[in-house]
Amino acid sequence: MLPPAPNRSQPILRFSAITDNFALVCPRMISFAARYPSAPINPPARRSAPNADVHRAPCPAHREICMRRLSLSLLFSTVFILAPVASAAPGAVQWQLDTGAPVRAAPLLVGDTLIVGNADGMLRGLDWPSRKPRWQQALKGSLGSQPTHAGDRIYVQTNRQVYALSVKDGRILWQRDLGDQGDWRGFKLWDTFQGSPVVHGDRLLVAFGDSLYALALADGATRWRYESAYRLMATPTVVGDKVLIADGDGQLSAVALATGKALWRKQPGRDTIQTRIAVWNKLGIYGSRDAAVHAFDLNTGKEAWRASHDTSWVVGSALVQGDVAYIGSSDGLFFQALDAASGRELWRVDTGQNAFTAPVYANGQLLLATGDAYQLDRPGRVTAVGLDGKRHWQAELPAGLFGQPIVVGDTLMVGAENGRLYGVSLR
Repeated sequence: MLPPAPNRSQPILRFSAITDNFALVCPRMISFAARYPSAPINPPARRSAPNADVHRAPCPAHREICMRRLSLSLLFSTVFILAPVASAAPGAVQWQLDTGAPVRAAPLLVGDTLIVGNADGMLRGLDWPSRKPRWQQALKGSLGSQPTHAGDRIYVQTNRQVYALSVKDGRILWQRDLGDQGDWRGFKLWDTFQGSPVVHGDRLLVAFGDSLYALALADGATRWRYESAYRLMATPTVVGDKVLIADGDGQLSAVALATGKALWRKQPGRDTIQTRIAVWNKLGIYGSRDAAVHAFDLNTGKEAWRASHDTSWVVGSALVQGDVAYIGSSDGLFFQALDAASGRELWRVDTGQNAFTAPVYANGQLLLATGDAYQLDRPGRVTAVGLDGKRHWQAELPAGLFGQPIVVGDTLMVGAENGRLYGVSLR
């Protein structure tokens, strides 16, 4: 039996090596349609006797069957896959893009080019908003962090290399081998890499291995290098004339932006910090695997307050809006709002899943992506919460969500463990 004809109103994009078939199959479909113009299909007549012949529908019925079979052939052999999608409503999936490997790196929109990377190191540039592929580039290593950009270049960090590529065609302009940081694919060791390169002036700040590098944007040459005591897994934060970074042994460091010299180092705990440091007034705010959210003085590193998450790691970064810090918990399975000045909890919402990413603010609400970090193939969720802590809606997606989401217009884009990037409607 043939499956139902697909809804062609919205495409799912799938990358395939057999794209040449598109040019072969399309003319055949057009030719076939020309040979058999549409006509009403007559229902078969009833049998007049047990041995009577069955009267079948004339040629148009045969045409319809053949056309649907041909459509299925086209469906699985070209760059575009058409499939039904949910109607536009908050939390509805508008479109999805199959990349072939888990998407743990946040996408990036540069002009009308959408940049998407996956855990197999495949980086793609798509036309926005059609999402038609423009180029793809296979990189060494695994992509687990969001690319950044400056002008007509994008800068990408894998667990093996740092790259500068052309936004237009994906051509590699330069690459640097800074060593091998190990395998980030999977969460068996819970060493989720979340650090992304940061552009500041004519420099690219990269946390790689146990060092923070300042590289020249033009050619990747090293301007300076700061060595930490342990592996760096967080995105650097620039505040004024210094760079803030945290390492896998719980150490905080402030480094001079101009020279890479240490300004101060503090060791508030011995547990891994893999979150980017958020800034509120004169405080830095971050989560740690010591089951707490911390705030410290930006000038001295002295701890200002600590908010306990009981026994749960805090591995997703905080989002600061106004005087409130919003952050998710891992095994605590909740999302909370903290007073940025004191760390006092204002409200919390149960998520039922692990949060590995920072919340995103859009259209007057907070959006948090979650997943089951113990069973990666279980469905993930996007939870929308108002600034007052009231849940607006919650949408379930087919696999866990451990990539940082971004918002473009009224669409939330988030990567999943099943290798797909989803476009979720916010209205």
